[in-house]
Amino acid sequence: METKQTYSTRLILSRLFRLMRHLLPFIGLAVFFALLGFVTTTAIPSLLIQLGFTVLAGQPLTVWPLLFLISLAFARGLFRYGEHYFGHFVAFHSLADLRKLTFAKLRRLAPAKLDRQDSGRLLKIIAEDIEALEVFFAHTIAPVCTGILSALLMALGLAVLSPWLALTALLAYLLLAAVLPRYFARQLQAGMEEQHRVRSAYLSFFLESLKAMGDLAQLGKTQARFARLTEQSQAVNRLELQTAQKQFLQQAWSFLVLGLSLTVFALLALLQAERGELEVQTAVLALAAFSSSFAPFLELGRLPLGFKRAMNAGRNVFALLDEAEPELTGSEQPVLLDDVLIENLTFAYEGRERSVFTDLSARFDKGKIIGLLGASGSGKSTLMKLIMRWYDAQTGHISFSGKDSRDISRQHLQAFFAYVPQTAQLFHQSLRENLLLGRTDISDADIWELAERCRLKERLEKLPQGLDTVIDGEADFSAGECQRLELMRALLKDADCYIFDEPTSNLDSLNEAAFLAIVKEECRGMVFLISHRPSTVALADEIYELEASHIKRIK
Repeated sequence: METKQTYSTRLILSRLFRLMRHLLPFIGLAVFFALLGFVTTTAIPSLLIQLGFTVLAGQPLTVWPLLFLISLAFARGLFRYGEHYFGHFVAFHSLADLRKLTFAKLRRLAPAKLDRQDSGRLLKIIAEDIEALEVFFAHTIAPVCTGILSALLMALGLAVLSPWLALTALLAYLLLAAVLPRYFARQLQAGMEEQHRVRSAYLSFFLESLKAMGDLAQLGKTQARFARLTEQSQAVNRLELQTAQKQFLQQAWSFLVLGLSLTVFALLALLQAERGELEVQTAVLALAAFSSSFAPFLELGRLPLGFKRAMNAGRNVFALLDEAEPELTGSEQPVLLDDVLIENLTFAYEGRERSVFTDLSARFDKGKIIGLLGASGSGKSTLMKLIMRWYDAQTGHISFSGKDSRDISRQHLQAFFAYVPQTAQLFHQSLRENLLLGRTDISDADIWELAERCRLKERLEKLPQGLDTVIDGEADFSAGECQRLELMRALLKDADCYIFDEPTSNLDSLNEAAFLAIVKEECRGMVFLISHRPSTVALADEIYELEASHIKRIK
């Protein structure tokens, strides 16, 4: 996999244009309408001044020039609409395409890579980096092309009148659209890299804090954690303030250049008029056109920050898209989970020297609730993820009823397991969609029947739209209810093996007892209860303790 340092700006631009080449015609249309708008914008004040000179010369003012000006004003609005229409078309389609690519990659990396992935980095890629690339396609490429073409048009028009005026205009455009932006872009580069690093770290720490809030409250560490969050948030704000200050400084320099350019242009035009090289009327018209021509170049002056963000975003997105995917091994074949046999298992996470397990062996049988105790970090969850083949061990074997797990494809194997995490994962969708996750083979009657067995029917019947109610997790349900909804989702899967990873760590004793009673009544096949609390696994048929790569049965 390429590292971040290998993604040069040229490579990123090349890949982005290849990726979105189907949108280039629409970018061209946005540029076309923007260019027509530029011509119209400079033509309107010039024509008004022309009419003024006509009146001063005592010539009669007819209605046709006025009608032409009005038509130009309407045309300017239409051109602006066309520019924005195609700009937004490119924005929405590039956003959709990039998200489709990213989510497809994340699905292929799941579950192992996502289980270990830096959550802050992933969140930033999905929420910020893809949007930065969308801005690049919709609001960077078109303005750059518009600026270049507008500068050439204005320079050619002025060159007919005076090469000096054309040269002055080109120099002003160059300073506003290229020199100042490049200078401040170099000033911003280091700060933006630091801002990306600090912001990603803050998002990761924030998400970890949310997940661990229950444990932090029990340990009395919430104030200390909030203090660290505040400190990191302030660091992010300081870096954003520094970036904003550099942007304001660039704007100040830009308007200084604009004012000086207008002054120099006006002096040159008047000097040439005084010398008879230009008519006064022509000099004033040229000054009016030049004065109204700065909008595309001031817009370009604001692009360096967006361009740098887009290039950094491109590095992050392409690093994810190029990330090595799990090897596709095994095939779709019948799986029997009458027993799980672990033999001489050695496993270490990629990039870590210390092994989680060394020469671990165990056997678990169907029809039993198996409790797995162990301190935090002892490898309880890792062992379950190895059984589900989220990862493959470096040495040793895991077999199901004598069949090696490596002979079964990863995705096919997932259908035989139902994994319930520590914190219920409820989405901002309807209750039915939360429970079924896209399945269409389960009726509402089946859902209500299971809700009754899970002691939730009465509560769910109170929802305003029943199963069609859009829910918002803990805002609508208590912790115990959320966990039972997660259990309903697992039971609807009708799996051969249920794995509950610290399912009651956020529940009080009453909710814990209710949850475990439902597990004992409803779950069939093989059931794993993972916990660091003996009370959670007390109902298990067999209890094992995992410590320092050794597993021993204690019940």
